[in-house]
Amino acid sequence: MKSKFEIFLDTDILSEHLAKGSSGDESLLSKCLNMFDGCYTSVINASEIFSKFKNKGQTDKAKSLFNEVSILGIPFRYSLKIGEVLEIIKKKIPETLYVMP
Repeated sequence: MKSKFEIFLDTDILSEHLAKGSSGDESLLSKCLNMFDGCYTSVINASEIFSKFKNKGQTDKAKSLFNEVSILGIPFRYSLKIGEVLEIIKKKIPETLYVMP
C-alpha cells in the first residue's frame, strides 16, 4: 500500500537508479515509487542527470526515468548560483549573441 506522503528526490537517487540499470538489485528510486504517492525532483536535478549523458541511448534512458518522477521548478536556493553562471556566460559570449532581458 502506498503512503499518502510525497517525497523529493535528489540527483544521487536518480543517478543510482540509472547506474543499476537492469541488474537484479532494486534501486532506492524504485522503492520510493512503490512506497510514496508522489515522487518529485527539480529541474536542476534533472539537468544534472542529462548533463552526464553524451549519446541518444543514454539520454532516452534518462528521459524514461522522468515519466515516473515529476519535475518541479527551480528552488530558490539555486537562484543565486544561476545568476552567477549567467554573469559568467554574459562575459564570455559577445553581447550581440546574448541578450538578457
